[in-house]
Order: sequence, then C-alpha cells, then structure tokens
Amino acid sequence: MRPYEMLVLLNAELEDPKEELGKVEEVILSLGGEMTKTDLWGKKRLAYPIDKKTEGFYALCTFKMSPDQLAEMNRVLGLRPNIYRQMTIRLDEE
Repeated sequence: MRPYEMLVLLNAELEDPKEELGKVEEVILSLGGEMTKTDLWGKKRLAYPIDKKTEGFYALCTFKMSPDQLAEMNRVLGLRPNIYRQMTIRLDEE
C-alpha cells in the first residue's frame, strides 16, 4: 500500500460536512484502504463558480491504499452529488 493525500471539495449547503466525509472514508476502507488523517478546513470561497455555487467545504484526507484501487475510488467518489471536486496525489514513502 502507498500513502496518498486527497483534497475534497464538498457542497457548501451541507448541514454536516463531517457526515459526507465519513462516507468518503467508508469508500476508502471498503476498497482495502487505511485512513491516516482527515482534516476539515471549513467553508471557503471558490476560485471560480462550480454549478453556479461560489462556496464549498474543503477537506484534506491522508490514507494508504493499493494503487490498483485508485481508479475505482475516483469513480465511486465522482458519482457522489455532494462532492464537487477531488484530487489525489501520491506522497513520498516514509
């Protein structure tokens, strides 16, 4: 398993963004991943409108996962309506 870092942009109209982050964690765990840390940055203004929205909740997740499961994770998270964007990068091995 390799370490990854993922920035998630959530719908600003959510009452509890931690609930949606919990579902993101469930997806990672269901694919054999291991959560390291989740950090909710709060509601911030977007650099440009996305679906006519100008604000969103930002969260940073660090986790470990097998590289062959990343495509499936991206597919599943892309289907979630409350996730505007997400970007995953591989971290250096510790």
